[in-house]
Amino acid sequence: MADFVADERRSYKKWSKEILRYSDLDPVGHVNNNAYGQLVENARTLLFDDAQKIYGVNNKELQTKDWVIRRLEFDFLKELRYPGEVDVGIAITRFGNSSMIVHHGVFSKDYCAATAMGVSVYFDLSKRASSPIPKEIKQAMKNLAGSELL
Repeated sequence: MADFVADERRSYKKWSKEILRYSDLDPVGHVNNNAYGQLVENARTLLFDDAQKIYGVNNKELQTKDWVIRRLEFDFLKELRYPGEVDVGIAITRFGNSSMIVHHGVFSKDYCAATAMGVSVYFDLSKRASSPIPKEIKQAMKNLAGSELL
């Protein structure tokens, strides 16, 4: 089993391609730290959408539950500059009863610009509380973005 290394492409299974926008820039001329949150959010949302397609769009479980972020940490490694594209890698390294650890790597062509680690919680929208992740959803997530650590 290979070790998970957040700033290496080989650690990620699921990918999203994002286009940098002029509005992502800060006064210094590089991509603003807040823009990274949007890049990661879009990649994570695509992961959840793909898992929903696998598990079943009309499933009642998916109509009453959603994912919320409990924690999100970034390490900014190198600057990104406009214009350009980035690849955002997604890897799930751990499942709990109602949560999972999701890692992201934001990669330019030649380097990793940032990494992020988040805790996503499966959330019951009517009860406004965490809910156990059904085994079918865990399996769909594992198939799409599970790291070798799982």
